[in-house]
Amino acid sequence: MTTNAVAVRLVELLRAGKFEQVYDELFDAERVQHIEPQSEYFAKVVGVPAIKEKDAKMAANIAEFGAMQVGDAIVAGDHFAIPYKMGFTLKDGNAVNLEEIILYQVQEGKIVLEQFFY
Repeated sequence: MTTNAVAVRLVELLRAGKFEQVYDELFDAERVQHIEPQSEYFAKVVGVPAIKEKDAKMAANIAEFGAMQVGDAIVAGDHFAIPYKMGFTLKDGNAVNLEEIILYQVQEGKIVLEQFFY
């Protein structure tokens, strides 16, 4: 897949809430790096199994998901970026509204990097 095709497919799957399918279909299972420098727990995670484990740990602290918005991708070379907004309520009752840009890199038709800026 081209970078543009991966970007279009990723946005489609995210908007449908098919997060597991994103990982299984579009990510390089072994090489993908998840970089989130703002997080004290998940600054850098490598590989789809580790990313899924990170997501499970995060989801365990969420009581309720709210609205989610995924913008259109902007593609340049082997990179693309999407704007992403999500609201949720933690089990401790605190409401969280995330607004971020997620940068991706594609090599050989698979995502090898996702980096979160928020």
